[in-house]
Amino acid sequence: MKVQVLCVQPAIGHNTHEVLVSVGTDTHKFIFTTEVNQVGTHLVQTTRGDSLRDSCASRTFSEVFRLNQRVAMNVTNLVVKCYNHETINLPADVGILVTPETALSKQKQFENSGLADTDSQQSKAVDRETRQRAIAIVEKLYHVR
Repeated sequence: MKVQVLCVQPAIGHNTHEVLVSVGTDTHKFIFTTEVNQVGTHLVQTTRGDSLRDSCASRTFSEVFRLNQRVAMNVTNLVVKCYNHETINLPADVGILVTPETALSKQKQFENSGLADTDSQQSKAVDRETRQRAIAIVEKLYHVR
């Protein structure tokens, strides 16, 4: 099903946006909250979507897009652009929502092969080499003091 963002507008709450999304013939309203936190010397902006608290929506943003993370990311990116006062053109196509059956059928199957044995042998060799390097570094640091 085709997914479009129809409207992104500031909501009543601080740093929130109300987003109207069409999924096929259904429409959903979600509220997005953006927070900016300082981590060390950097500002980190996070934006998350949820259903409107006062609506009778039975499914949250994460439930609707649970198996369609790329579509969810595209919706969130539009909200981020709006939050940052960038121009967005609406309605905006953000992807195709696939059914759970389709999503599961597209997953790659794990194949059990002889590679697992080779990988474990190689990792043991790498572990030994890494251990020897670490010991050499510690010894150098100890002798510097």
